[in-house]
Amino acid sequence: MFVGAMNPSAGSFFVDPRLQRWFWILAIQFPDPTSLNTIYSSFLNKHFSKFKGTIQELIAPVIKGALQLHTDVTASFRKTAINFHYEFNVRHLTNIF
Repeated sequence: MFVGAMNPSAGSFFVDPRLQRWFWILAIQFPDPTSLNTIYSSFLNKHFSKFKGTIQELIAPVIKGALQLHTDVTASFRKTAINFHYEFNVRHLTNIF
């Protein structure tokens, strides 16, 4: 069994069809903001259910701010050949929470 991965934003974009026919191709996109809001609000609502109501009111603004921060950072720090480490994903967003 072989597993291969390709970066669509760097290197050659051509894969020989004779090689490609041996692989099952799967692409997973970054979740949309609505899905991320649902995921993180579920986590934080459950976690903060034991706290006062004033704390629970802050959940939506915290999630909105974190998603906006992530969007701004990914727009400002674009991945290039020199800055190849500028790869932001859901794991980095989850570290905020």
